[in-house]
Amino acid sequence: MTDANGWLPPNFTPGDYGRATAAEIKPTSSLAWWQVCAPDGSNGSLDPEIHTVTEHEDGTITVTPSLDFSKRRAGAYHGFLTRGIWS
Repeated sequence: MTDANGWLPPNFTPGDYGRATAAEIKPTSSLAWWQVCAPDGSNGSLDPEIHTVTEHEDGTITVTPSLDFSKRRAGAYHGFLTRGIWS
């Protein structure tokens, strides 16, 4: 899932989520964003203009509204990530 600081590892797998950083591309950048990989392997970055990410004290997150990858690929994941649980 994520490392001890909540950062996403470079090779994430279905069900993973976490912060990503542009420092991996440009070391002087402080730009960071959330990445998710749905249970079916659909993945992408969360757009802060569309999604709100709530970080919980146990390290899990809740994303609202739903995550809809079916707009890009028919039949792809469309559901919720609530307290780290995909549904």
